[in-house]
Amino acid sequence: MSQFDNQLTRLARELEAFLALLEEEALALSAGNPDRLSELVTLRQSASLRLGGHWKVLAEQLQLPPQAGFAALRDKAMAGAAPSPAWRALESLTREAARLNQVNGRLIEEQMRRNQAAMQVLQSALSSRGLYGADGRVSDFPNLNRSIDSA
Repeated sequence: MSQFDNQLTRLARELEAFLALLEEEALALSAGNPDRLSELVTLRQSASLRLGGHWKVLAEQLQLPPQAGFAALRDKAMAGAAPSPAWRALESLTREAARLNQVNGRLIEEQMRRNQAAMQVLQSALSSRGLYGADGRVSDFPNLNRSIDSA
């Protein structure tokens, strides 16, 4: 196995681990589990850095800049030949990662819409009914006849 194929295999393994994180993220978003999401953000950032490192090595092996896109890497790596099984696997994993990332983005947008709707309900209740008291119940506006020392 060539050094290039070894790097493709390492990148594919790292991408598989990243996909597992994206799947966990989707479950946490669907379940509304903010604690798990917080953990996953940290894990995902680390995984992204590792993926970036593998990508950079692969680009260097092909004498391309680190920011080279997938198509540029494929064109240089395959040089007109049919893609290797390792390359096809990497393309498949990349497509799945993009799909899961879009799904998670939609889940995040939906959660944000729900949170905004809840905030609007709370703000509406506050402006139309009064203030929340120390006990959490809505109370009338403060008694303006009270002096500060009798509060």
